[in-house]
Amino acid sequence: MTDNGSTPVLSVTVLNYNYGHFLANCLDSILGQSFKDFELILINDKSTDDSLKVIEPYLADSRVRLVDHQENMGFVRSLVQGGELSRGRYISVISADDWAASPEAFAKQIAVLESDPEIAFAFGAYGHYTSEKDRTSYVWRSGRGNYVRDGKELFQELVTAPYVLHSGTIIRKTAYDAVGGYDQSLKYAVDTRMWLALCHVGKGAYIDEELYGYRRHPTSMSKTSTSIERTIREVLKVIEQSFEPFSAAERRELEPLHRRAVKRALIAYAADEVFRGSYREGFKGLRVAASIKPVETLVQRATAVVLLRAALGDHAFQLMRGLLGRTSSSAVLG
Repeated sequence: MTDNGSTPVLSVTVLNYNYGHFLANCLDSILGQSFKDFELILINDKSTDDSLKVIEPYLADSRVRLVDHQENMGFVRSLVQGGELSRGRYISVISADDWAASPEAFAKQIAVLESDPEIAFAFGAYGHYTSEKDRTSYVWRSGRGNYVRDGKELFQELVTAPYVLHSGTIIRKTAYDAVGGYDQSLKYAVDTRMWLALCHVGKGAYIDEELYGYRRHPTSMSKTSTSIERTIREVLKVIEQSFEPFSAAERRELEPLHRRAVKRALIAYAADEVFRGSYREGFKGLRVAASIKPVETLVQRATAVVLLRAALGDHAFQLMRGLLGRTSSSAVLG
């Protein structure tokens, strides 16, 4: 691991495992940022592809620090290691298959973080891209226009719809430390836990521009029933933990929100798959959720909408959007 000894404003960890075919795009998008005062901690988690060959030319840039694992440590341990190695007052993580879609992404996020010391994290809109093609299917926006919101207020949205993209979100290091960093006991909901925890220690800032690209490809799509169950159970655990910092009186007042959050966690996977046209995956997710909490899963509006969408298909369902009002899975769940 190389180290030039300077202290950067921003530390960016890139996590790579067998994404050599995506890696150059990711690294070029980071090193081409207009904001230059950052270090790039590149963690190669014992890839078995040509990742090291792709990485080699980038080591000429003094900002790049390579951590080449001799044993595969997995995503979460690598993620925690990146946080431990980060020296900047702001930190960020970008998966090697994602990238910075705007050369101004870092500059815009750092500017808003510098404008208010109470802002714990800054995120932006992001594009969903398909497989090997750099073509967006849609851009996810969490609002109309930029905003800075009180953490407790933002919490009420994120606990039911955790729409923050992990890749590229920049966190104030003091806020990261205040929540104990990434929770190593988690595997599937480590980022959701981070956003909800940060809401308890500071504000959240949103930039209404496509700052990052998220790539959805075959290796990230289909899940086993076991992994779906573990994901749902883990999210439910995180939801319970996220309400603990509130006082007893606040928790009583927020009980309707808590119930909505639980229902959302149960239907989320099924809804996402069905609205993407993957009905078999969607029904598998619905069955798994019903096996965990049958009443909460089946007796909710979102489940009815998901089943209607699957029954009608995309075209007929879109014809009914005027009656339904909202037609995306995210809107249904929110």
